[in-house]
Amino acid sequence: MRYLKYYIILLLSVILAACSAISEPLETQNLLNNLTETPDLIVLESKITTHPTTGFIFYPGGLVDAHAYLQWQDKLVTLNPDLKIITVKMPSNLAVFGINKGMSVIKNNPDITEWITGGHSLGGTMAAELANNNPTSFKGMIFIASYPTSDILKNWNGAVLSVHASKDGLSTLAKIEKYKVDLPAAKVMANDLDFSLPLQSKTHYFEIIGGNHGQFGNYGIQAGDSLAYISRESQQNQLIQVIQHFILKL
Repeated sequence: MRYLKYYIILLLSVILAACSAISEPLETQNLLNNLTETPDLIVLESKITTHPTTGFIFYPGGLVDAHAYLQWQDKLVTLNPDLKIITVKMPSNLAVFGINKGMSVIKNNPDITEWITGGHSLGGTMAAELANNNPTSFKGMIFIASYPTSDILKNWNGAVLSVHASKDGLSTLAKIEKYKVDLPAAKVMANDLDFSLPLQSKTHYFEIIGGNHGQFGNYGIQAGDSLAYISRESQQNQLIQVIQHFILKL
């Protein structure tokens, strides 16, 4: 009996992994920057800058393959050669099973002087737990179609960016609004440059009109999502721009 719970966890992990949304093939994503992959991580860094100074630890959405975000991440690194993006691969593609995996990334990259964390959907929620567990390790936090499930970051003095889409059928506008009370003071952005400085102890909200949940990655249609009326390219370009400006102003 004592081994039963471990057998159940293993069985659930195998089943959930089989249900995961698969990324588009790497060869179709036309990446321009250096990609390094291990069993635990995917690292993107510029071919121009040999010593990046800012690190972005990214947690993928629930049951979404970690490679699904590489296309927009690659463009973001191209815009900011001093940025290194480390996407953490999660057990069974569920960040809930690897909340603190990001801390080993920091330990193994001592040359990075400034750290941001964040993620898509469930990944963002678990990245919030990471930031809460290690509040002095991160200068910024980025929610993408995501929100915390408690007020753990409400009094955090870091900078928070929340990017959501108007046609998201999963992280709906109602949910984004509901959880505003659990984050630092809200500032709704009129455009991707509309930041209130300093960024610390504030949450900036940026809405992508016409976008949906699945188009924040390259993994196809997601069950329960609404139909977008802008292209995935347009949605991801807006995401890139607002994150780029957020990082520059940190």
